[in-house]
Amino acid sequence: MEKPVGHDLQSCEEIHQELTECFHEEEIYFLDHYLGKEAVRNIYYLRLANPVLERLLKNTLIHHVEVTASEAAGIEGRAGYFEHVGTFRDMVQSHLMQMCALLTMRIIEGDESFRESRQHALEEFYLPPANTLDELVLQGQYGPGYREEEGVARDSRTNTYVCMKLLTRTSRWQGVPFVLRTGKCLQKKETRISIQFQSPTIVGRGSSPNRLDIILQGEAGMRVYLQTKMGGTEPQFRPLILEDPLVCVGDCLPEHGLLLLEAVHGKRQWFLRYTETRAAWKLLDPLQTHLALPSTPLHMYAAGSGGPKE
Repeated sequence: MEKPVGHDLQSCEEIHQELTECFHEEEIYFLDHYLGKEAVRNIYYLRLANPVLERLLKNTLIHHVEVTASEAAGIEGRAGYFEHVGTFRDMVQSHLMQMCALLTMRIIEGDESFRESRQHALEEFYLPPANTLDELVLQGQYGPGYREEEGVARDSRTNTYVCMKLLTRTSRWQGVPFVLRTGKCLQKKETRISIQFQSPTIVGRGSSPNRLDIILQGEAGMRVYLQTKMGGTEPQFRPLILEDPLVCVGDCLPEHGLLLLEAVHGKRQWFLRYTETRAAWKLLDPLQTHLALPSTPLHMYAAGSGGPKE
């Protein structure tokens, strides 16, 4: 069964109850096609295979994390689906939360323990304290364009862009803000994790904080942003960028093909457990309810832009 499983926590629980009346738990495979993407799986394996990188990923070094999934295309004739789902349900509850879990989960071995670790990472995320939910989430809609699509209401409030903030109780990431954003009709198609490191002092003119980008779609690759001194007696700096493309080499299958093949062989590691899906809905339900209120702002943005200026 492909995501999204239901449209909120209650419907997710109802669907699971109906499924388990017909099938055993081990016969049910919840599919999120992002977990079939080699680049997304590599979020975990980059950490597993590179202890140096893993040691950098801790709250004493990191200022914040940005998880971005931007699309240059619009809804492309899918109004019948998208009008009822929107970007928040379509992307955040599943794809973006799974990327966050793969980045923060405990490194572990074994299929079932792997899924337990991923679920635990999901359950550790929480909404930061705030006076209002408007401080934690922002929604937008591109226009003109979206409401002119066939099948879209002329007064539609369906979000095509969402930006939000989370924290996690996971000890090595505690206190690090996670900013999640995703939208349609933006400047370019790209999925990336940007890890901004702390910069306690300005060492000279032109200096900037170190950053690690793991780019999963678009110009896929990994880039480390350092800085190096320019010539002269006064310390001035320019960027020093270390990069390499992250392209699949070897037995590369499309994500649905890979996941279906693994299901045939009973491999469950890259399928969701019901408890993972439930944890994501439980976390995000308050934000979803807030976004649906008529009083919650819906910020307009131009197609091809970077999203709402807000």
